[in-house]
Amino acid sequence: MKKLFIGILVSVIFVGIIALKFDFRAEFSKIGDKISYVYLIPITVTQLIGLVIFSFRWRLLLEKKINAKHAISSSFIGYAANMVLPARGGDLFRVFYCRSETDVQYFHLLSKLFIEKVIDFIFVIMTGIISFFIIGLNNPAQQNYTVFTVSGLIITGILFSLYLIRFQNEFIQLVSTKIFTIAKKEKFYKEHIEAHLIDLKDFLQIKKFIYPMLLTLFSWFFYFSNYYFVNVMLGGDLSYVEIVFLLFCGAMSLALPSAPSGIGVFHASIISGFLLIGKDSSYGLLYATSLHLLSFINITFAGLIFYIYWTYRRRHGKPVESV
Repeated sequence: MKKLFIGILVSVIFVGIIALKFDFRAEFSKIGDKISYVYLIPITVTQLIGLVIFSFRWRLLLEKKINAKHAISSSFIGYAANMVLPARGGDLFRVFYCRSETDVQYFHLLSKLFIEKVIDFIFVIMTGIISFFIIGLNNPAQQNYTVFTVSGLIITGILFSLYLIRFQNEFIQLVSTKIFTIAKKEKFYKEHIEAHLIDLKDFLQIKKFIYPMLLTLFSWFFYFSNYYFVNVMLGGDLSYVEIVFLLFCGAMSLALPSAPSGIGVFHASIISGFLLIGKDSSYGLLYATSLHLLSFINITFAGLIFYIYWTYRRRHGKPVESV
């Protein structure tokens, strides 16, 4: 309840800031003049295909211990739940779905969920750094060598952390055990952290790591396509690299506590991205609102269909599948 209150408060603050800065009536009146409705089709298609690919990555992370049907259904329901539940509650709902439909244990599901977030974090950070670096190179007026230096340090830090987890895992466990013991939280470490470190070490092998990363790249291509088609639909002039950077900004908004579907926080992140690349913030509001609204409608509707089918199957006594 506390997290929900904090998330709603953060969203309200951001919505308030945006409301004070922009004339919503004037900005949204521009939609009718610019929008090309034919692009609603590729926008919907790219969103759904991206989710399907995400589903197959989830199945791959679980070492194919769930079938494709459950991987797709759990992902669509989970993403839809994220639109209406606070604090990314849809991710936990996805775990609950998989546990209900298979005999995969909660620990294994949560461990793979943790690894999934690590992959996404690495990819998001790398994407944002590289795209912002290219934008700076193409526009000398916006170059910020401090940002580039910090970017290099972040990349180095990520790679070094992965190296430690993969090849110095026992040392990390030893140090972590001592720290948590001193803090009198050894039980918490043993129950909630240690197994994830071991699982992450096992996962960080090229043969296990490469395919989920490739699927991540592939799914993000469709997310990029979604951002691209929204820009074209609105008659915008964003370049490919700028769209990639805005995709990074949108993804980073998930790191902040917010109300369900990230309302307010997502818009503020996209508008901030427009300001950083020297674009019109008014168009940024229009762009963010269109992205958010279309994603909410498409994903929630698709997830609702999967949820209705799932509840129908459960009520008719479909057995839990073994793996």
